[in-house]
This record gives sequence, structure tokens and C-alpha cells, in this order.
Amino acid sequence: MLRETNEYRDFLCVNPVGALITPDSITHYFIKLLDENELPHIRFHELRHSCISLLANNTAFSVKQVQDYAGHSDFLTTSKIYIHAIQSADEIASNALEDKLKLEKRKDNAD
Repeated sequence: MLRETNEYRDFLCVNPVGALITPDSITHYFIKLLDENELPHIRFHELRHSCISLLANNTAFSVKQVQDYAGHSDFLTTSKIYIHAIQSADEIASNALEDKLKLEKRKDNAD
């Protein structure tokens, strides 16, 4: 049984009995969550990479917005790490524009 403590009462990351939550605790519970849901083991940090990749791949976000969200001080850091997602987003935007132009052309030809 865990003993309640007030030692860390001013901290944000404490468990229900008031003890500090450590990075190891987060890792432990994350692995437990993966196991309980029969999901493959990944590192917790990979969630950050996945999230930022999804943002970079979304044409609604600029690279600058992704950089700010990721907390990168340098634009090049974001570009280098997430270039695959940025290129994919560019391709999606290009294809959407091409489809729109084809639709407009067909519409004009039908008139």
C-alpha cells in the first residue's frame, strides 16, 4: 500500500497519493496501456513524432505552424525531420488543385 505524502503537493505531476510521477512511471503505464489493448510496443516519444508528422502532412498547417507546435527553434530542424510529411502534403494540395481545375474545365466545356 502506498503511503500518502504532502511532500510534493505544489508539483503538477503527482500520483493520487501525492508522490512524484517520474518519466519511468509514464513509460510503465504506457506499456501497460499498449499491452491491455494488444497494441505493438512503441516508445512514448514516437507519439510526438506521429502527431507532428500528421500536422505536417495536413495542408491546413504551414511549416511555420508545425515548427511552432513542435517547439523547434529552427525552421530547418522541422523541415529536415518532417520533409517526408511536408512533401506528401504538397502532393495532396497539388492533386486537389489539379482535380479542381479539371472539374472547372469540364464545367466550362459543358456550358
